[in-house]
Parts: sequence; structure tokens; C-alpha cells
Amino acid sequence: LPSFYIKVMWRPGCLSGLLFSIGNISGIVSITTLGDFTGYSLGQASLLVSGLWGIFWYREVTAASDVAGWFAAAFFMLGGILLLSYEHLQ
Repeated sequence: LPSFYIKVMWRPGCLSGLLFSIGNISGIVSITTLGDFTGYSLGQASLLVSGLWGIFWYREVTAASDVAGWFAAAFFMLGGILLLSYEHLQ
């Protein structure tokens, strides 16, 4: 097995684990507070954030048609989140 570089990677590994745990706890709190439909949908909206990072910061998608398709899917997802958020109001 290759070396795990524990001496170098323990800080970034602990930080990413801490952020992951904070995200999970926040997801549980949002579902408890907002209800199943709204809270879970907002938790899944993290896909939008990671997609934006991939498009604009890491330049993983460069073809204009692919970026346009991603934005069309993102707007469709946002519409679904908004529709599900009305469930909480009733």
C-alpha cells in the first residue's frame, strides 16, 4: 500500500471531517425545523453549490451547451424546491 502521508494530511483531513459533520448536523436541524419536504430539498440543493464550484472555479465543464444544460437543470431543481416549500406553509 502507498503511504497515507498522515503527518501532512491530518490537518486537512480533520478540517474536512469537521465541515462534513457540521453539514450533516445542519441538515438534520433543517429537516427538523422546516419539515421533511423543505428541509431535505434544501439539503440536496448543495448539488447546486458544488456544481457552481465545478463550473466557475475548477472549470470542469467548459462547453457552452453543457453549461446551459446544467443551468436548465438547476432552475428546474430550484422550481421543485420552491414548490415543495409551499408544503410547509399549509
